[in-house]
Amino acid sequence: MTVAEQVRQHHRRCAAHLATLRMLAMTADGRPITAETAGAIEHATGAVLGEIRAAQDTIVAGEAGGPGPAPAARFLEARMLRLRVAADDVLAAAGSGDVPALRRRLWVFTSLTRAMWTVESSFCHSSRGEGRTHPAAR
Repeated sequence: MTVAEQVRQHHRRCAAHLATLRMLAMTADGRPITAETAGAIEHATGAVLGEIRAAQDTIVAGEAGGPGPAPAARFLEARMLRLRVAADDVLAAAGSGDVPALRRRLWVFTSLTRAMWTVESSFCHSSRGEGRTHPAAR
């Protein structure tokens, strides 16, 4: 399986978790966020981060065949850090029960997630990564 195919699989699973987050934010409309909902938000947020991390690891491993450290690694890690901060903001808003803040923070988290997928996808479609298979799949 190529790096691009593996990243697409992670993206599909991530999209389902993002949809869950949006639905959870909508169900809290005008009502306090319950502990159960906050737990579901935490689980979905962690799942999104996990899928993005797995895709990032796949990309970095796919580029590891070249000389020296993978140039994508540092760039992707900086973006991942920013996404983790946004995830923490989502969890803080959910924990405080502030629905409007949750929706704002979730919008930022979703936007950064989409941007991350765009960046990861660009690495997959670069001339070096398109047909490359993951080392574990060889």
